[in-house]
Amino acid sequence: MPTPSESRAALTLITGTAVSRVTALLGKLSGSPESQRADLLDAAPLIVSYYADGSAALAADFYDDERERASARGRFTAEPIVKDRAEKLARAIVWATEPLFDPTDTTVTQRLAPVVQLETARPYRDTITTNRQRDPQAAGWRRVTSGGCRFCRMLAGRGEVYRSNTARFASHANCHCTAQPVFKGDPGEEAGVLQYVASQRRRTKADQERLRSYLADMAD
Repeated sequence: MPTPSESRAALTLITGTAVSRVTALLGKLSGSPESQRADLLDAAPLIVSYYADGSAALAADFYDDERERASARGRFTAEPIVKDRAEKLARAIVWATEPLFDPTDTTVTQRLAPVVQLETARPYRDTITTNRQRDPQAAGWRRVTSGGCRFCRMLAGRGEVYRSNTARFASHANCHCTAQPVFKGDPGEEAGVLQYVASQRRRTKADQERLRSYLADMAD
C-alpha cells in the first residue's frame, strides 16, 4: 500500500505529465490567434480529461487502501469523482490565450500550465472528500503536503483532521497537496478555527486580516 506521501508524489507525476503534454501541444500550434485558440479549446480539454480520470482513480485506490489499513468496519468501495468543469476550463483557456491577441508580460504557457495542473489535481481531492462524506466509517481527512507555501503548511498543521462534512479543500495554482481519509477511532486532533476559516472560499475582512497576521508570524 502506498503511503500518503507516495500517493501525493504519484499525483504530482500525473499533473506534471498533463502539463508537459499541453505544453508540447502549444509548441505545435500555428496559424492565426483565432485558429490556435480553437485548436486549444478542442485538444486541451481532452488531455485534461484523460489525466483527471487517472487522478481520480489514484485517489479512489488510495482511499480503499487507507480504509483497509484502518480496519474500518463494513464494506465500502471508493468511487472516482470527476466533476463536469468543461465550461470553466473553456473560460480558463480563453483567458490563457489572450496573449496571442495582445502580447503581455506573460505567455500562454505561463497562464495555461497552472490551469492544467489545478484541473488534473482537483479530481484527486474531490474523490477523497466526497467519498469521506458517503462512507459511514469515515471521520474526516488530513491535508498531506511536502512543505510548500506558508498557506499550505498552516492548513496541514501537524496532521489535524478536518472532521466537518462541509470542510473545503483549499488549493492554489501549482499546489501539490493531497487529502488523506481518516476513519472512526483515529485520535487525531481536529483542525482549528483558523484552519477552517482559511479553507473557506469567502472570508470576511476580519478573517483575512487574522489570516495575514498568522501567516506573517509563521515567517518569523
